[in-house]
Order: sequence, then C-alpha cells, then structure tokens
Amino acid sequence: MGKNILFLLFFFQYGSFLFSQVEGLVLDKEGSPINQVSVFLVDQNLLLYTNNEGVFSIDKSIPNNTYIEFYKFGYSSKLIKYQSDKKTQIVLDKLHVELDDIGVSESFSNLGDNKIVNIEKKSLEDVFLSNTIVNKITEISGLHSSGSGLAIQKIVIRGLSGMRVVSFVNGMRIENQQWAGDHGIGFTDLGFSNVELIKGSSALKYGAEAVGGLLYFNDEPFIESVSPSGFIAAKFDDSHFLFGNQFGLKWSKNNFFINFYGENTLASDYRLPNKKFLYNSRFRNQAIKLSIANIGSKTQSVLRYQYNTEKLGIPAHFHGDSENVIIDDLTFSNIDLTNDYDLRRPLQIVNNHLFIFENNYFNNNNRYSLYLGHFINNLIEYEKWTYPGFDMTLSTTLLRADLRRIVSDLTFNTGFSIGLLKNQNNILEYLIPNANSNDLGFYTSLDYDKGNKGANLGFRFDFKNISSYDENYDKSFSSLSSSSGLYFKNNNHIFRITYSSSFRSPHFSELFSDGVHHGTARYEVGNRNLKLEKAHQFDFKYQWSNDHIGLVLNPFSQYIYDFISINPTSDFIQNYRLYNYEQFSKVTISGFEMNLHYHPHFMHDLHFEQNYSFLNTKNHDNDNYLALTPANNIKTRISLNLENKNLFFGIKSFGLYNIYSFKQDKVAEDETTTKSYSLFNLDLSLKPLRNLNISFNVMNLCNIEYVPHLSRLKDIGLTGVPNPGRSFNLSCKYDF
Repeated sequence: MGKNILFLLFFFQYGSFLFSQVEGLVLDKEGSPINQVSVFLVDQNLLLYTNNEGVFSIDKSIPNNTYIEFYKFGYSSKLIKYQSDKKTQIVLDKLHVELDDIGVSESFSNLGDNKIVNIEKKSLEDVFLSNTIVNKITEISGLHSSGSGLAIQKIVIRGLSGMRVVSFVNGMRIENQQWAGDHGIGFTDLGFSNVELIKGSSALKYGAEAVGGLLYFNDEPFIESVSPSGFIAAKFDDSHFLFGNQFGLKWSKNNFFINFYGENTLASDYRLPNKKFLYNSRFRNQAIKLSIANIGSKTQSVLRYQYNTEKLGIPAHFHGDSENVIIDDLTFSNIDLTNDYDLRRPLQIVNNHLFIFENNYFNNNNRYSLYLGHFINNLIEYEKWTYPGFDMTLSTTLLRADLRRIVSDLTFNTGFSIGLLKNQNNILEYLIPNANSNDLGFYTSLDYDKGNKGANLGFRFDFKNISSYDENYDKSFSSLSSSSGLYFKNNNHIFRITYSSSFRSPHFSELFSDGVHHGTARYEVGNRNLKLEKAHQFDFKYQWSNDHIGLVLNPFSQYIYDFISINPTSDFIQNYRLYNYEQFSKVTISGFEMNLHYHPHFMHDLHFEQNYSFLNTKNHDNDNYLALTPANNIKTRISLNLENKNLFFGIKSFGLYNIYSFKQDKVAEDETTTKSYSLFNLDLSLKPLRNLNISFNVMNLCNIEYVPHLSRLKDIGLTGVPNPGRSFNLSCKYDF
C-alpha cells in the first residue's frame, strides 16, 4: 500500500501547479494567418491547433530548446527549437509535392535526425477506414508483406523479415514470436498516429539487432480540451465478411491528460477470385489502449497499457508434402454466416499485454529520460480440439535511461538499456524449450545540424547472454555497432549518405526448435552452433523537387555475414517436411528505389505518385539467390483532391492505386517461381456532414487471381493458394 501511495505522489507531484502562457503565430508567405495548423510540442507529446487568427497558446511554460513541429496538409511542415526570448512566428510555404510523407518539409523523429539518417515516416491516421496497417505501411518503396489474408500479415523490408525486422510501440520492443510466418504483427492500427521507419539499423538507441530495419509506432498525442472529444468508427469488408468497430476518447484538465481507445473485429473465411472461400481463414480481434499523462513545465510522466487478443484460424492446413495438396479440398463454395464465424481447428489464440511507464525531466539544454516497459505475449496453438500443440508465454522487460543534451548546433545522446527476455512453456509439449536472454547495451551518438549541412556519428556496445536449463545451453554474445551519416542541401537538391553496422544474436527458435510447427506445417530443428550474424549497409539518397515534380533516388547495398536461414530438406518426420537452421558465410543484398511525384500546373488537385523497388540478392556460399526475395514492383497512385469543390454528398477525394509485381524467377535452389500480376484498388472519400467521414474502397478491382512470392500459401498444391479476390469496403467515422 505504501509503495502505491509513493507512486501516485510521484506521478502527480506536479499536477497542481500553473504556469505562464506560451503563444505563437503561424502565417503563410503573404502574411495571412493559417488556421487549424497542428502545433505539436514534441517533448511534451502534446498537440495544439491554431485558431482563425493563426494563433496558438498553451497555459504553461516550456523549456528552451523544446522541439515544436508545425504541419498542415498542403503546406510544408517546419520544426523549430523554442526560445523564450524570441517571438514565435512561423511562416509555412505552400507545398504541392510531398515525398516520403515528409518531402522537403521538416519533421521530428524518435529514431534520430531525419535530415542525416534515412528515416521515412508514414501517417496512420484513419487507416481503419480504408486499409490494414500492414497494407498501408507497405505502400512505401522497398517494403512488402508476407502472410495470408487480412489476419496474418508481416512487414518485409528490402527482402528481410522475421527476427531481422524489429518493431517498437511507443519505445517498447515487441517480441511476439515474429520468427514464424504464421503470426501477425501483434497489434492493429488502434490509436496510432504514425510510424517511423529505418531500412537497416541506424537507430542505435533502440538496439543493434534490426539488421533488416526498424519500425517505430507512435500513439496519437495528447490534446488540451475543454470537454471530452473522440470518435466512433465502423467498417465492413466483404472479402472476409468482416465487421469492425473502433472508438476513441480524449480528455484533459489542467496538467492531467487521458487517451482511451477500443476495438472489436469479427471476420469469416476469405473469398478467392473463383468465388470459393478458403476454409479457416477466419479471425477475431479485440483491443483496448489507455494512456494517462501528467505534463508539467519541466516534467512529464506517462503511463500506458495496451491489450490485444487475436483468435486466428490457420488456413490451408495439411500433412505431408505440400505439392500433393489439392486446393479444392481446402475451399468451399458457399458461406454460412450463422456458422462460419465460429472458430475451428487448427487455431491460434494470442494474448498480448503491454505496460509502459515514462518519466522525462527537461531544462534548457538537457532532457533526462527514464523508460520502463513490460510486454507479455501468450501463444496457444491447437491442432486438435481439446489439447494444445503448444502453449508458451514470452515476456520482455526493458529498462532504458537516456540523456539528450543540445549545445548550439550539436545534439548529444547517450544512455544504456537493459533487456530481459523469458520464454516459458505452460504444458509439457513444446516447440521451443524454456529459455532466457539478458541484454545490456550502452550507446552514444552526436548529431551536427546547421543550415544546409549536417553529420552524424554513433556507437553502441551490446552484451547478451542466452541460456536454457532444459538444453544445457549457456552462451554469451557481444558486439560493437555503429552508424554515421552526412547530409547536404543545395537549393532544391538534397544529398544524404549513411553507413551502419549491426549484429544479431541467434534467437531461441533458431537455436532450440525441435518439433512440429503446425502453423507452418513443417518439422523444425534448430542449431546450437549458430554464431552472431553481422551486417554492414551503405545507403545513398538523392532528393530533388520543385512546385510540380519531385524525385527521390535511393541505391543501397548490404553485406550480411554468417546469415542464419531455415531451409527445407528431402526428409519427413511425422509426415511433415524437415526444416533445418543453418548459416551462410556471406549474403549480399543490393537494390535501387525511386519515388516520383508529379503535380500538373493546370490542375492543382491532381497528384500522380509512383515508386519503384528493385532488389537483387546473392548467397555467396552456393552462388545462388536468397530464398524468399520479394519480386520487383512498381506502385502507382493517382489521386484527385475535391475537398474544396463543395460537391454532392461532400465528395472529398478519389484515388486509383496500382501494384505491378514482376515475375520472380531469381529464386534459391528448390524454391518455386511466381508469375507477374497487376492489381488495381479504388478509393472514394466523402464528408457529407462536418463531423462525419465515409470511405468506399474496392480492392483487387479486376478480380485478378494471383499468388505473391512472399505468400505463406505459395507452395501449397501445384499453383499455390491465391490471395483474396475482388472485395468492397465501406466504413464511416464520426468525430465529436
């Protein structure tokens, strides 16, 4: 009881104080005020808006060098360091062309200085209305998805996925059995504002094991409000006969802030292009999210809780060789909505709990941060009705302390992190034994940013111990990681070059697996002799834009040594094909990404965007390609903004999206090839009432039958199980 009282006193110790008011003005180039500009106080995680006179104000003081970001659709965003002795008057330029969701604009990133480090940012606002979170993120060049249907989706960055792509939610690393292809990312878009992305590992503060890339998901910020505000939303998608609902609520009083969200989704089996349904691709999802904060003049305390539960059918389940499966045996012709939402075996039940506590202290030059997070992932997988094939709980605890010091044009970051990972089996049968991982890391980085040039240099040292009493295994790994970058801008030309080195220690699944993994229909055997996987990446980015056209060129090359891979054999155990983990001495991944955005002068509301992703891989051990290399693709979007036209029924925008995927015949030994395909998606947004938004979408407009190269169902039968056919999505959101 005494500890609880002390905690509450600590959390709300600054809640009763009042502070002086901070004001500012936002204008356009002609000197006219701009209303409804988002004014984001980054360090306080607090969002304000300008009024009709372009003025914003907050009834508390903020320390000097606080980052403030100003943004509004149609204008270039701007990032400043607040100075109390200077008048805060901001001028925003009209922006017709946006690149990387940031373009020539300025934006804050938790992952580092996005001028120097190649960081991309994607808004997740209103993803619920039109898409899934994974589909939205993979609109970025170089990103793909793997999985099956809407339930099981993972993000692939430049051909790398699983343990090599690390996800953080509000600073907490998410460990949710991502080594397996039959699990999703572990959360939905509920309550998120945006996602930050690094392709490769340059975010030293958040660990060195993101060999493929790092995704950092940010919650919606807190807002100052006189009365509670929020939203309710609903959607229907006929590909799965999916019904989904979300709600959100925000409220604040004095220095106390609260955000609360909830979601419920129910889906049946998805429909193939031939109008048949893939049995047991149904799923259910429920989630809640709560954030409470006390924001004072120099302190900020935030407490977060997030719960996500999923019940996922495992479609296309079989025994034996996948090539002998007849796809018609996995499908059925008619759907019965009275029964086909009921859960069937095989089945996964996933429960995720996320707890976060943050405390920050600010003064004019320093920010001291203390972060504590705990994530619990429980996975139960049933093949039969009564007894699970395995039931495991993976718990992650993270403690991080950080100092950021700003001196003129230099920003210095240093800190340490302690990570504890524990895998616990709850029944006698298991795929991975009980095991523990303890990680201690120290990092430091220095950013120089002045005008049109900048530089970055950072280092991180990690020591990790992995042990398993069941396997009589106890081994330590250590390595030094680094990141550096240069930035230069000349008129409309921007040049950025970065280098990063990283390492990844083997995971429990790669070391100790020994059993049937029903979700992937294979018998997996680990390798206790695996060594550290080490990577080096070089990334160059050139960016140019004017009022009507923008261009990004991004070649890259990555060298990975002692690459850990799981590979099929010709043997079978218990009627499942045997897969073994092994290491390749050297793997090379290189490619080229290009973004083009054209905005014609004669029609300001029309936008043409296109990005290209070309990837080449090589396994130097056998002079062959790397397995599961995504096919090259071109993504094109044509959008027409009609919000200011006052059209019938409040039509806001119209968009046409195309993905052309080339055939993939650059495959590893014994890997199947895939054909090219072209998909069209259509979206229409309406705002019939001031607070009501309606979205209508058609996915796979031409009902193309296609099997992506990264589909987990690609090798089933002679042709693979296709992705969903044509589907219609209707959704609405009411803000209050």
